[in-house]
Amino acid sequence: MANQIIVTAKDGAKYTLEFNRKVVETMERNGFVIDTDRPYTMVTTLFLGAFRMHHRGIDPDRVRAIWDEQNHKDELLAELIAMYNVPLNSLMKDNEEADAENPTWTRA
Repeated sequence: MANQIIVTAKDGAKYTLEFNRKVVETMERNGFVIDTDRPYTMVTTLFLGAFRMHHRGIDPDRVRAIWDEQNHKDELLAELIAMYNVPLNSLMKDNEEADAENPTWTRA
């Protein structure tokens, strides 16, 4: 799984797709959920969100056109979903330098 995807538009323009914690948090605050019951909304919103980190000002209609130009969309979607989960995984990752026997939190 990649942490970034480079997408090339039909006109040769290249775009770097990536997610970070801020982008994922913003998407979730705006109601985004990875939901196969709403596939159209999920796919288009996920692809649009992948542009936010490096290409914030891009026109959403341009992004939709770039999606339409892509081949192997099922594989691209799988990569985007995996990339979307990277910030969550980093959020939940334990501090490897912490002493496992002495957590930094306790129950009251």
